[in-house]
Amino acid sequence: MKKQRIRVAFLLDRTISYERDLIMGIIHYSSLFSQWDFFLQATEFWETDKKRPILNDLKNWRPDCIVMDDTYFVSEFCEWGIPLFVCPSYKLLPDVINIIADDKKIGELGAQYFIDKGFRNLAFYGTDTIFWSKIRKHAYKDLVISSGLDYFEFDALMGNNWQDNQLQLAEWIKMLPKPAAVMACHDEFGSHLIIAAKENGLKIPQDLAILGVDNDAFICKLYDPHMSSIDQVPKNVGIKVGQCIKSMIVDGVKPKDNIIGTDFYVVTRQSTDIFADEEAQILKALQFIKDNTGNKLLTVGEVVSSTSLSRRVLEIRFRKLLNRSILEEIKRVRIDYICQKLRFTNMPIEEIAYSMGFNSISSFSSYFKKDKNFSPMEFRKQFRTG
Repeated sequence: MKKQRIRVAFLLDRTISYERDLIMGIIHYSSLFSQWDFFLQATEFWETDKKRPILNDLKNWRPDCIVMDDTYFVSEFCEWGIPLFVCPSYKLLPDVINIIADDKKIGELGAQYFIDKGFRNLAFYGTDTIFWSKIRKHAYKDLVISSGLDYFEFDALMGNNWQDNQLQLAEWIKMLPKPAAVMACHDEFGSHLIIAAKENGLKIPQDLAILGVDNDAFICKLYDPHMSSIDQVPKNVGIKVGQCIKSMIVDGVKPKDNIIGTDFYVVTRQSTDIFADEEAQILKALQFIKDNTGNKLLTVGEVVSSTSLSRRVLEIRFRKLLNRSILEEIKRVRIDYICQKLRFTNMPIEEIAYSMGFNSISSFSSYFKKDKNFSPMEFRKQFRTG
């Protein structure tokens, strides 16, 4: 006789976006059948001295299966003879169905994302003490090196030394050749990178682009700039878990392997959106030149300072997008401004010159004639309108 109702116990941390969305995927799948019941225990009740009463509550509830992360795993569950689905934190667990990701694919996705943006210095921040971080790192590293690019890495301090990563990261980041792109094994690690970069006075993403994993909106938007991240689409993983639950409980079919998430995509935010940011900064620079041409003798340094880009990056983008340097753009706008004043106003030439920051009429005339092959007076006589 087939099971009429399925009873699923969730022992997951609802404050973690991945686990919360995993639950939503299972519930979404169950809605196709309307015959599932759920036990959902809040994490704050899982204190050590309260674990035994909760175990008794679960046993009395008689779940058909349990979906949990490994912080809730206890050996008693294995004795119940029901399917156990576990999200492992540090290592795969035996005698359960592990819910994992294709971490090789995640590492390769992060590397290819940065390669496509034109970075030549690529780095990874994670830890080999966590199996999924190690797999992501090696996949990332292999693709970077096979692409002929420069690879760097920083292995995080774990346990009680976790907070010490900030200081050591700051020193490591300082030594990276710039511009550089760093993939963090997880969003929590990525937040370390943003703080360390700011402590070094680095511009994100111009000097250092940063990519996390998990797309936890709370973490990704906690710091400025907001962090880009690889979304694992945990709701789809939850649907896979739901399908497996049905197969095991209703159809009696055991899975051949662990449940593996494979649907990933990058959510681009400010920490890696270098092209969009540069375009906005170039527009800002052009507006600054336009706004100040008529009242001062602009320098390239002043234009650079009006943006968040380095001089080198701004020069490169000017030449790529406008086919001229910053200085050439300043001169083009200034000459055009002078032409407008000479053609359409009665403003004395001396007044035009001094208002624009020239300290003499001769330097003003020489500047204009070198570009137009007319002195200001000759140009006004030749092209005056009205």
